Amino acid sequence: MCFGGGGGGGAPDTRLQEQSLQLQREQMLLQEAQMARQQAQYEEQMRITNAPPPPAPSKTAEVAAPALENAAAVSPSQIRQGMGRRKMRTDTAEAMAGGLNIPQP
Repeated sequence: MCFGGGGGGGAPDTRLQEQSLQLQREQMLLQEAQMARQQAQYEEQMRITNAPPPPAPSKTAEVAAPALENAAAVSPSQIRQGMGRRKMRTDTAEAMAGGLNIPQP
């Protein structure tokens, strides 16, 4: 009893083989490109690792200076002023009155 169909035994399907080989070639090209990218990244990291250290900072960089000209007028405590828990509560009678509750600065 032979269930192989009516053909010539085991003739390979050359079209499927060609497709399989083409797929393998494409995959190998992708792998080679990925390996080249990884090698370039590795070489870049090695250049960064082996680079000389940056120069020492200048003497003027050792002194902290305010970012704003009028830095004393805006301190963190003044920014947070009025932003306590009570101001942001939504369960108070005035918040339950309806409408949009937007805290005023």
